[in-house]
Amino acid sequence: MVGVLDKILRNAVSEKNDKSIKENMDDICGLLESEIINSDSDDDTKKEMLKKLRKFCSTQTNIMLVGATGCGKSSTINALFGCGELITSEEVEEYIEVAKVGSKADPETKDIEKYTIGKLTLWDTPGLGDGTKIDEHHKEVIRELLREEDKDGNALIDLVLVILDGSTKDLGTSYKILNDVIIPELGEETGRILVALNQADIAMKTGRHWDYENNEPDETLVQFLEEKIESITARIKEDSNLDVEPIYYCAGYKEEGGEVVHPYNLSKLLYYILDAIPSHKRIAIMESVNTNSENYEYNDDDMDYGEAVKDSFMDSFDDFISEGVYRGGEIGGTILGIPGAVVGMLIGGTIGCIRSILNEIF
Repeated sequence: MVGVLDKILRNAVSEKNDKSIKENMDDICGLLESEIINSDSDDDTKKEMLKKLRKFCSTQTNIMLVGATGCGKSSTINALFGCGELITSEEVEEYIEVAKVGSKADPETKDIEKYTIGKLTLWDTPGLGDGTKIDEHHKEVIRELLREEDKDGNALIDLVLVILDGSTKDLGTSYKILNDVIIPELGEETGRILVALNQADIAMKTGRHWDYENNEPDETLVQFLEEKIESITARIKEDSNLDVEPIYYCAGYKEEGGEVVHPYNLSKLLYYILDAIPSHKRIAIMESVNTNSENYEYNDDDMDYGEAVKDSFMDSFDDFISEGVYRGGEIGGTILGIPGAVVGMLIGGTIGCIRSILNEIF
């Protein structure tokens, strides 16, 4: 244990760290567990502290993606989450589990695809709009998943990300799934709904008014997109009395022999996702986020989304570290009820390393 501690502290001092965020989090959880077990606390106190620590370190986060066929759910997943630079290509199959859920004998129906990346699970639901009979099947699959509970009896799905297709005027299918399925199933918990408009680059067809050199919409396209967002907001309010704050973005893509469009407003989308999820659930996203910094380079100027994302991640630690975290790495005197400067230095140093990794990404 001492050797691991020394290495972490050396990394913190040198501001170098060759470990992933997940590996740093494993260090924090493992070493804190050792401190609790070896502490002078009574058995009941140890059990309570270990229960709190293990709950934090094993918390699962589940995000469901819903949208019409062609809206870009898969490209959004690829842009936001994945292996990035955390692991080698040979380790992909070991790190990411991909499974199909709700298999049916009917070959025309599609199943929900479940992507498990560490403690984050992404539920990619079938695209809607391919026909009434197939859509009804898909709606029922979505209903069933929204009704599922975790082992503690809480709703399994932490967030429903509804992705709209920015390249079409006909959003009726998406409005229908919102009004007929998602809102009724969530009841009063509509704060778990996030609406986002993808493919902002071709919202005016064939990429007109998209500045490919600067990878951003020009003034004409910005005005068009903002008017579209206002229209979506008003439509959802009229249909369901639900107040939403949609955003527009581009997940990015490369067409064969065509232009390369990098992601746009992806940091903004990630920030909105984090903001909609309880802070103690954000660690799973932090460990699983795509580490390709180019994905987060282009955003609107409304705020510094990169800093907001980092702050959201770091705030997650407040759920299990008491006496406050000073983001330079210094920590107060008590962590999970464990006194001692060594533990404070350990967590402070490791969080400093995590912050350094995030600085490289955002």
